[in-house]
Amino acid sequence: MSMNGSQRFDPTTAQAASIWPIGFAGGAAVMLIGLVLSPLIIAPLGAAIAVLSGIAWARGVHAAETRNVEEPEPEGEERYPRNSFLAWATLGIGGLVAAGVALPVAGFAALPSLLGQRRRPVDLGPLDAFPEGRFVIATFLSDPEAGEVSRRAAYIRNNGLVGGVPSFTAMSSRCTHVGCPTQPNGPVFNRQHRTERTPSGDVGLVPTLPAGGFGCPCHGSQFDEEGNRTAGPAARALDRYEFSIRRGHLWLDRLYSVSHVDGSGAAVRTNRIALRGAGEPATGPRVMAVPRQPEQLTSTKPDKEH
Repeated sequence: MSMNGSQRFDPTTAQAASIWPIGFAGGAAVMLIGLVLSPLIIAPLGAAIAVLSGIAWARGVHAAETRNVEEPEPEGEERYPRNSFLAWATLGIGGLVAAGVALPVAGFAALPSLLGQRRRPVDLGPLDAFPEGRFVIATFLSDPEAGEVSRRAAYIRNNGLVGGVPSFTAMSSRCTHVGCPTQPNGPVFNRQHRTERTPSGDVGLVPTLPAGGFGCPCHGSQFDEEGNRTAGPAARALDRYEFSIRRGHLWLDRLYSVSHVDGSGAAVRTNRIALRGAGEPATGPRVMAVPRQPEQLTSTKPDKEH
């Protein structure tokens, strides 16, 4: 066995250099997991760990080379250390693999919000289809191009005129626990069902009398007639729809979330927040750990129904 020169081995540098590949791999794993659980918080944290560990890994390899003192090579002969080549090659290949896996997932997760995805307004039919003071269950297609898979339900109540302007309550039927459809805690008059044919598709309208509010058959969450959570594991009140009156028809616009509702009927005041996902509370530290929905509203001020 021949030796070209003397070398000094630094155990501290070798130990540090062996830790950074683990940090790089762990950071990449955290990033990939974060793309599923929390693209806005956990994924960037994992990416930062991977990048910093990769830089430290490369610097540790370089430091180890400079501390391993060798006699100079014969003049005119150049050498590129094999361990340095392998380290950089590993980093490069690992980066390409991570990018190939992460970028498509990140694109699907982030692009809808960046491109400003919006819910299409839905025509529910003429105002006289909604008797004053009574709830009606309206079923409609949120995306007519998608067909029946996009059918949703909303609880609509005509609150009468406020200052000469029609007032409505329009609540989503989806429970804020895990998104199951809720049901009125009172009679549903299916024999009075009517269908309105609108540009948004066929809309089903069924009167109901939810004297006890609304309940979720899946996990027992309960809500009063204004959508406030009264029992069960639901995270907050029922979400609500913006609405508008166009040429004598009631239109549903975007969804928004509320932390709670004060008052009732036309005098209700909704403490409005940005749209939350199923299971996401209205306030508290958990709000920051759950990714936002692509469709968001920025207003957090109380909003009076009109």
